[in-house]
Amino acid sequence: MTTVPLSSFSGSYFTSGMPDVTIGMGGTADRCSVRMVCDDEQIYDEVLWPASGVVTLSDLGLLLEPYAQKRLVVSLRIEAQLQDAAGSAIGGRETATARILFSRADVGIGAEEFYTGYFLTILQGPRLTAHGRLEYLWYYGQDAATVEAEYGDGSRLTFEAARSGGSDVYTQLDVSPAHYERDDRLLVAYTVSAGRRTQRFDMDLGEPDCAPILEFYNSFGVWELIYCTGTHKVSPGYRRSATRIGGMMRNYRIEETRSFEADTGPLTTAMANWADELFRSDMVYVLNVIDGQVASSDGGKEVVITDSKSDNSNDDGFMPRFTFTYQYAQRIQNVLQMNRVGRIFDNTFDHTFN
Repeated sequence: MTTVPLSSFSGSYFTSGMPDVTIGMGGTADRCSVRMVCDDEQIYDEVLWPASGVVTLSDLGLLLEPYAQKRLVVSLRIEAQLQDAAGSAIGGRETATARILFSRADVGIGAEEFYTGYFLTILQGPRLTAHGRLEYLWYYGQDAATVEAEYGDGSRLTFEAARSGGSDVYTQLDVSPAHYERDDRLLVAYTVSAGRRTQRFDMDLGEPDCAPILEFYNSFGVWELIYCTGTHKVSPGYRRSATRIGGMMRNYRIEETRSFEADTGPLTTAMANWADELFRSDMVYVLNVIDGQVASSDGGKEVVITDSKSDNSNDDGFMPRFTFTYQYAQRIQNVLQMNRVGRIFDNTFDHTFN
């Protein structure tokens, strides 16, 4: 863990890479009053005693993570005041301020270098997509974004990327392939650029059925989607509590659990390294996406992943594919899809599935 003196605490840090901050004690100083303010909200105010002549503020990222997760970017101000043995102030109050960005990934480089050069995803390689899918990209800043689309006849077209959300500190792009498809030519790939950031999307021309389609919070606190193309199963389970009432055996309580088994389908190396984001996410929703739009009127159902297997290998010819199980987070498991009359299962199955 990096350690910096309070006077050097400045600039930008990810919560996952925040340094320990030290406050030196000299002269008649006996203790130190430390106050921390996060976006004008006081989150810490304590008197600390030194060890070996130094007060060290450790695990600041853990302290700030809940605040940064809500807002993605927060400002942290640390104020330190040395005190003598009687508790009287010594000298002036030392203050330092830094910009803190939410992250649960060790990116290996400085926060500013990462957020100015990369989109907010751990995917470091081409992303596979297909006709009808919804795709998002997020990044810090307001840089203009463009898309260069490649077609089967060798031609290329340039588009302005559609901003679909964000704030004054970050941007969300809707980069679904439908924006770049043309009737007279076949879209085979496209590359999104925003400042120094680039992300390539390769089209899966086989357009496989997707079940389930899951949206999840990634390691940078923004939404990503994963489209599973392997086998999908549902296994309802029922726990019955029974007793005799009036001499007759009755089920007085029936608890249902719909357990789903899913398979991502074959993944590239880059996509396999990224897909583990789903399993470490603390918020996951199952969606029904039709022609690049979320079809479910309630925006999807929250689910909980209960088990996963994401083995990978560098053996020649090995193609990773991950399996996992999940269930609805809500107590009521009997989910009726009014807009899916005539189809089996529920909205976790692709709209082409009959």
